[in-house]
This record gives sequence, C-alpha cells and structure tokens, in this order.
Amino acid sequence: MKKMTAWALILLLCLGALGVGVAEQAEKQPLGKLTKLGISEEELNAKVEDGLVELSLFSGFRYFDNYNSMISALESGGIAAINIDGYMLGYLLSRSKDLAQLKHPDALEYELGFSMLLREEDAELCDRVSQAIADLKADGTMDALKAKYIDDVIAGNEPEAVTPGSFEGAGTLRVALTGDRPPMDYFSDAGEPIGFNTALVTEVAGRLGMNVEFVSVDTGARAISLATNASDIVFWSEAGNFDNWEKADTEDQPEGTLVTEPYLTSELLYAVRADSPLLGE
Repeated sequence: MKKMTAWALILLLCLGALGVGVAEQAEKQPLGKLTKLGISEEELNAKVEDGLVELSLFSGFRYFDNYNSMISALESGGIAAINIDGYMLGYLLSRSKDLAQLKHPDALEYELGFSMLLREEDAELCDRVSQAIADLKADGTMDALKAKYIDDVIAGNEPEAVTPGSFEGAGTLRVALTGDRPPMDYFSDAGEPIGFNTALVTEVAGRLGMNVEFVSVDTGARAISLATNASDIVFWSEAGNFDNWEKADTEDQPEGTLVTEPYLTSELLYAVRADSPLLGE
C-alpha cells in the first residue's frame, strides 16, 4: 500500500473505524483546506506543492459513529457531502432520488480496499482466510458473489438472507456486522443479516469447515469487539494503492490486529444532496 501523509491517515482511520462526512462553513466562502485536522496551512501548502495531497473541496470534516447517522445528516443539510465507496454510493443512488454523485477534479483518488480484520494471535486463521479469499478469486466465485450481492442489488433487486452451513464439532467464527453499509453489510426488513460481506464470509467459512455466528456491533466498536473477544472477524476498509498490496505496508489499522488481503476494491466518491449547489460548480 502506498504510504500516506498525516492528514490522510487521520481521515482514513475514520473511514476504517467510523463514518466521515464533509461540511462547508458557508456556501459562499472559499473552499478550505484540511487545516481542520490539525495540519498547519504552511505545512499543508508544502505538501500540496510536493504533490503529496490535494486541496479539499470543503472547509471541514465531521465524524460519525455510523453511516446511518451520517446519511441522515446529509439528507437534513447538516453536512454538504459524504465520502463513501462506489458500491454504497450506487446503492444509495438506486434507492433515493434526493442524492447525487459529486464529480469534481479535486476528489480524493485513493481506492478503498475491503478486507477482514483479525487479532494478531489468530495469525494462522488470518492466513487461512486470505488463502480462501485468493481461491475464491481464482475460481470465479468472488465475481459471482459480487454480481449477485452487489451489482444486482444496485440494479434494484433485494438479496436473500444467507444461511451458513453447519459443521458438527467444528469451530465457530464470530463475525461482527454493523448493518449500516449496504450493499456490503446490512439487515433485511425482517432483521436478517444480508449483503455481500455475509455471503463472502459464509463461503470462506464453508471452505475452512467452520461454522459462522453473526454478532451485531456498532460501526465504531468493531475494533473493540475484536480486542474483547466478542468477535473473531470484522470487516474493514483501508484506502491506498492496491496494485502492489503488501501486509507490511498497511498503516491505518488498530494495534494488535492483522488484516487479510483485500477481497474487493472500490473508488472513493462523494455523495451530495440532489439540490446541492456544489453540483453546479
């Protein structure tokens, strides 16, 4: 993964652990820079001149404990935009005429990689999960899961709940779900866990001969659920350049954890209200 500057790490930590929204102080003020994150304007300008960062579209950031509250803040006008992955943006746009994608030349160009996070002491399990992910990619299963649980869902279809297999006498993977990141991780109207991540981890567990137990956690409590042994696996997002991914290069993850190889990548994009004045810029 490409090494990142300090402001990017702060921002992307929030992408991994929480939700991040962006806000303007006033519509007619000049677009600000990322000084809200504690980086001085002088230092930031030097980084811009070195080509390390780009100017922000917005004058500040707000952080949210979950994506549902962040989307509500966007819809109510509390923030100007949200920075999310392309899959979630596609889902939101397919379900709401009140939102739109903001296309802007200053948008962040990092990809978002979807991985699974495990405890350091579960290194052997992490390697087995990574190998299962590699096998799913190699035999076409990953593409089939993406088509069914992401592409078809964005097209307007609702997925059915996944029923994990049962292996008598086998170990159980406790998998944390937040339920607020469709089409990756969410719940049906009946309260059943659905989404691409549930289908993927069920397939992985089946190949490992293990049972799955889904555990509901808040988005911001995923790392805590690992540390307290409430779960064994959480779904994680990291931004960077994934053309040459290496475990040793991951920086924006909690201490004492291991991350699997990304199973999917997506663009980082901006969503705004359909009536946003930013769309006219």
